[in-house]
Amino acid sequence: MGFGDELMLTGTVKRAYEKRKKPVCLGRFGKNYLADDGECLWKEVFENNPKISEEIYPGCVWVPEIKGNRPYIDYIQTQALGKVVYKESYRPTPGEIFFTEQEKAQYAKYSGFIYIEPNVKFFQGQPTFGGNKDWGFERWQEVVNRSPYEFIQGKGRKLDGVTQVDTERFRDACALLSRSRLFVGPDGGMHHAAAALGLPAVVVWGGLVGPEVLGYDTHTNLRGKGVRSCGNHKPCEHCRDAMNKVTVDMVIDAIHKEMNQDIWLEAEGRN
Repeated sequence: MGFGDELMLTGTVKRAYEKRKKPVCLGRFGKNYLADDGECLWKEVFENNPKISEEIYPGCVWVPEIKGNRPYIDYIQTQALGKVVYKESYRPTPGEIFFTEQEKAQYAKYSGFIYIEPNVKFFQGQPTFGGNKDWGFERWQEVVNRSPYEFIQGKGRKLDGVTQVDTERFRDACALLSRSRLFVGPDGGMHHAAAALGLPAVVVWGGLVGPEVLGYDTHTNLRGKGVRSCGNHKPCEHCRDAMNKVTVDMVIDAIHKEMNQDIWLEAEGRN
């Protein structure tokens, strides 16, 4: 759980604001999700959002889709089965990111590039979700090696031939992303950020959860044929097999299509 959850929450906020025409409060049972008690770990996502009130006010509209109450999880089945069970009836609304003028001015020297994310999030030295969202660093390197485009990435393990920019905060990464033509990477916070910024994306999905739950129709979602979501947050053979079904050729072809480079496909003899 992380930045992606909160970006999806801003999509819910957007819908609630459009309906009620006033800022909403985040939380439930009268508890403010944005209070300084450590409940919200990724508060920076909500910075400058005029549709959210950080203070509870009389008659405020509550949005309860917060940590511990995510709308895409079937909590009853999750508890019964001991693994995360996703609601296939859920589909996120693209969220919103409200940049400051300073953030808008960041990275002005960059443009026309592909933002690539080869890394997955780590917690206490271990990849989150058991590493089940990790397509493989070597595969991302091959994508770069075989593509004619300029790639830029944020912090993390660096790909050869890729410009790396020091994005200290998630918002910095989003500001850099906003100057790109395309996002390429695994499902996670950055693909939700791409949706919030109205950017196209090529997203690699494995067996943990799929685009039918957490994806966007405006993105190219790559997943092996017949793969189903297992919801396993521990290292999982099913998830490894699912990732192996997404090939480097599939990713490169999707990038070419998004970048409108049919001539390059013909040159490779794969058109």
